[in-house]
Amino acid sequence: MTHHRPFLYRKVHLENGATLVMERNENVRSVSVGVWVNVGSSAEPSSLNGISHFLEHMVFKGTARRTSLELATVIESLGGDLNAFTDREVTCFHATVLSEHLDVALDVLSDLTLHPIFPKAEIEPEKRVLLQELSMVEESPDDQVYDLCFKSVWKDQRLGQPVIGNKNTITSFSRAKALRNFERYYQPQNMVISVAGNVDIERCIDQCEKLFFKTKVSKPILKPKQKVVYHSLKRSLSKPTDQLHLVVGFEGLSMHDSQRYAALILNVYLGGGMSSRLFQEIREKAGLAYSVDCDFISFADAGLCAIYMALQPKSFKKCLSILGKELTEVSNVSISEDCLIAIKNQIKGSIILASEHTESRQESLGRNEIFFGRHLTPEEIVNDVEKISCDQVREVAERIFQPKSESLFTVSRQKQKLQEASIFS
Repeated sequence: MTHHRPFLYRKVHLENGATLVMERNENVRSVSVGVWVNVGSSAEPSSLNGISHFLEHMVFKGTARRTSLELATVIESLGGDLNAFTDREVTCFHATVLSEHLDVALDVLSDLTLHPIFPKAEIEPEKRVLLQELSMVEESPDDQVYDLCFKSVWKDQRLGQPVIGNKNTITSFSRAKALRNFERYYQPQNMVISVAGNVDIERCIDQCEKLFFKTKVSKPILKPKQKVVYHSLKRSLSKPTDQLHLVVGFEGLSMHDSQRYAALILNVYLGGGMSSRLFQEIREKAGLAYSVDCDFISFADAGLCAIYMALQPKSFKKCLSILGKELTEVSNVSISEDCLIAIKNQIKGSIILASEHTESRQESLGRNEIFFGRHLTPEEIVNDVEKISCDQVREVAERIFQPKSESLFTVSRQKQKLQEASIFS
């Protein structure tokens, strides 16, 4: 396989405390920029659940220099893209533009993240928008079953809270609460700026020093450190839906776990696309479910393995038994060498293909800096994946698929009696 010439990487600590990571790729005409704020819903007390997501929406409502319409127009008028997302551990504001417009992207992102004004008149309308978004989640059973799973396995812990919050917290948000949270976390020392694509590195450093400089810097409050405890539970919700939405959960691995690459191979084996084991057995051979997904979700200090299916209620027991058979087998018998090689090629291909997209590289740069404090090249990840043996995949399956760790969640028209249900019976 021909390897790409490694991209030029630089990491700089700006004078104001922000970290800037850059990766230059001369073979593209675009550049992607992300401003990562080290806060998400897992840092929120339950009374403020959803405030990080609310803040992410509110910064787009205007800054000291731009109205909300100007913020929306300035990048779009250059054919670029400006967006943001909040998840459980980070909030990210990102833009992709032609490389000659990098200055504009940096200017807009610094304006958004350091100088929003939270107009009083926009607070109530934006809360109504969030309540609409919450209704959409509540009306999609596939989202609901995941929320039920998170809330249950990490019960009463911040990691289990929904990113969007709930009706009570959203209605309680005020401008004062938003400002307090903004001052607390949106400080340069709590930010990573990631830039990937056709970037002039020296010029980018100069721009960031200027644009991300904040005269009044208060010390950010660090996210609360907490040991996350997994609980195995079974819960069922009744909703007017024809299908039964099922998540089978197990305690997974954190991002820093030494077995994480073996788990990545296991994830692809079980649920990585149409050729994967669960898709073939449950959908193609048995015809029992339209969608079958396997997700290994990793956080800084915890992880979850979640297997999702949407099926006819009458197929519930049959699906559980096929799933049990597959998970028991992969925990007891090593996958074949040919199968391992095929999966490694699949992973290698997807990593190298993703590395050609500036948005994807920008996201990797930002996440790796926040969670690992260092640069992980696509080649390094591919090399680590290459070292995994068939036995190591079986060992991680044996570790994860423990009967004592099994959790079951369903959303369907009729509440399911789950106490007796198990994939291992």
